[in-house]
Amino acid sequence: MKIDPVRLEGPRVVVRSTRIEDARRFVAYHERNRAHLAPWEPAREDAFYTEPYWTERLRRHEEDRERGAGQRFVIELGEELAGLLSLFDLEARDPTWRGRVGYSLDAGAEGRGLMSEALGLVVRYAFDVLNLKRLQAGYQPQNARSARVLERAGFVKEGYHREFFYVRGAWHDHVDTSLLNRAWRAPQKP
Repeated sequence: MKIDPVRLEGPRVVVRSTRIEDARRFVAYHERNRAHLAPWEPAREDAFYTEPYWTERLRRHEEDRERGAGQRFVIELGEELAGLLSLFDLEARDPTWRGRVGYSLDAGAEGRGLMSEALGLVVRYAFDVLNLKRLQAGYQPQNARSARVLERAGFVKEGYHREFFYVRGAWHDHVDTSLLNRAWRAPQKP
């Protein structure tokens, strides 16, 4: 199933599909948030902070969308790239109808409810347009901000995985959550 690029508008943010032309903005976002994101993400090679790296990665995001495997988004606050949001591991077919959500927010945009707004737009898109039954998301237990974002969106804790991620030389636990689409509808058979 091919997934079309989208643009979702909220009161303060625009959430839209990534484009290859975003490569320079991705480099700038990751450069200015290097220390901010370090506790939650693996150590990055120097190439991660280059335009050629992001041009190629964004090309792969387009391929994922073409195959129906994922939809990657930028969160824009005016002209500013304020964050990133992803729907990935999509299985929009029998028998699972599910996907995973991941996100990050610029350090300067925290504490204003922007990620909650953006996540709400993406949840509605995943449920209403992609017809997913289930979304899953996870966070490290010490990431209280991420836990609150997911709780506000209605995600519930389903599991606790000890020593699940190896990040920056140490094993970290992981909390797994999910949100169910109570309005899910079975597709009409041809």
